[in-house]
Amino acid sequence: MSAAAATVLPALVIPSKSRPDATSHYPSSPLKVFPPPAPSIRRPLRERCGVSLTLHIDTPALAFKPSAKVPGPWSPKGHLQPHRNHLPRRRNPKPCFAGFQEKPQSPAPEPPRPAQVHKQKPEPVPAPKAVPTPTYAFEPPKADEPRLQAIIPALWVAFAREDDRSYEDGFTHVVEITYANAGQKPGSSERHWDGRAQRLRLTLPESARNTTSSGRAGLALGDAQLRAARDFVAECLPQRLASMPEQSEVRVLVVTPQGRPTDAMCLVGCYLAFVAGQGADAILRCVDEEESILSVWKGEVSGDEADRVEKIARSWSWLSTIARR
Repeated sequence: MSAAAATVLPALVIPSKSRPDATSHYPSSPLKVFPPPAPSIRRPLRERCGVSLTLHIDTPALAFKPSAKVPGPWSPKGHLQPHRNHLPRRRNPKPCFAGFQEKPQSPAPEPPRPAQVHKQKPEPVPAPKAVPTPTYAFEPPKADEPRLQAIIPALWVAFAREDDRSYEDGFTHVVEITYANAGQKPGSSERHWDGRAQRLRLTLPESARNTTSSGRAGLALGDAQLRAARDFVAECLPQRLASMPEQSEVRVLVVTPQGRPTDAMCLVGCYLAFVAGQGADAILRCVDEEESILSVWKGEVSGDEADRVEKIARSWSWLSTIARR
């Protein structure tokens, strides 16, 4: 073998003990010790005490076989989820509260009959004398008049008719709700005597003329007009007279144009709430529930209009003490 072909290896350098090791500059590490120590495992109590327990459960369901019959109440389909269809059906249900059923009672013994006592025949009671019909100082209003409607015996409402005013006969006071004519101021209140009755004329604004042809006509009277009408009716018809159905001294009629029942019912509700001391909504609800009142006068006052009427009925008046007597 030639010397050129031979591979020259470097000389092996053995570090001396006086030269410090390169790993001495690093902190100590558990990797220096190999393999690392195993962690200590705590033995369970049964091994430390040398006790061994065995739990054995013997159930028929564990020994189930497809070909064998399962004893007991277990279903061959296995565990069923809770559902109302899986509940057992009652073929002959027992009646509930069986103790509360009526039992046939034995007939009670007949009590001893008392001695017969001859009773005197009662004297015949004389028939009550017929009360004569009170004579009116004027002709009373006709109840069968189709344009008239009685709210209470002394307060009536009606639709106006220009060609025939015979329906006003028999009334001592008339509240007339009308449109403004030539020379009249819209929204005004005028009280006068026409030779037959005291009249209070309430003139509607011009905007009220165009509402009757298009659906429901709302409340067009102003607050001052409702207050004036309330005091006018309460002055002539206080609570003492209004609660007497047989009195014939005062009869009040509220007349409103055709197709405007809301103005008349708001006026009536304001007066009744004022003298009765009750809410206007409760008064109007009683009117709606009265069978003798025609349907054309019912349900015409809205909630906002009832609140407005209630506010006016509760406002101050010089008749607040007199009207409730």
